[in-house]
Amino acid sequence: MTMLRATIGAEWIKLWTTRTVWWALTAALVLMAAGAGQYALYAENGDIDQTGAGEIAVLGLSFAQLAFLALATIVMTSEYSTGTMRATLTWTPVRSRLLLAKSAVIAGVTLVAGTVAGFVGVAVAAPILGNSSMGAVAPKMGLYLALLGVFAVGLGAALRGPVVSLVVLLMLVVVVPPLLQVPDLAVLNTIADALPGVAGQRFLLENSYGGLVIVAAWATAAFLIGARVLRRRDA
Repeated sequence: MTMLRATIGAEWIKLWTTRTVWWALTAALVLMAAGAGQYALYAENGDIDQTGAGEIAVLGLSFAQLAFLALATIVMTSEYSTGTMRATLTWTPVRSRLLLAKSAVIAGVTLVAGTVAGFVGVAVAAPILGNSSMGAVAPKMGLYLALLGVFAVGLGAALRGPVVSLVVLLMLVVVVPPLLQVPDLAVLNTIADALPGVAGQRFLLENSYGGLVIVAAWATAAFLIGARVLRRRDA
């Protein structure tokens, strides 16, 4: 446990000494504010059905989560692209502990930052809509993004490349679900419901804890696969 705490501390320092994290978090807040404001205007004009500030913030998350995904992916894959992974594994030879530490750090950062982003979205949408319903959705956003962060770290450990990791993430979370939902086919809709992006939306908008379990399952599977690849392949 002492070694794990030390590794988490090292990864925490490593994260905050890079400018990337600051740019990513700033981008996430800006995207959330812009997205929530845009959707709030749509709702005010009657162009969409959602009318609660919390619901609008969840829609705004579709933009903000791109920055969070990029941040979580870079935490793992940048070490491979820069060649620093060899030094990191020299300092932390127990590879599963390294992956656990990176996952813990990114989960903590995205939990807090995601909650803050949720409150920002509600704060932007509420004055436009004249209500603040579903303000309690912000902590749930943080939890959802924390799980997505672990998912991204595990996937990055398995795929190693920053571009391919981010593309796969975006396909699973953003791109593929709407394509599967367009045809009125039960099989395709069921597949879409099992993907992390749709499951997360159900958790945030419908209080579906089944959706949360699905996102957690994706995160756990990615972590286990990433840990296996990390142990079996050279850096």
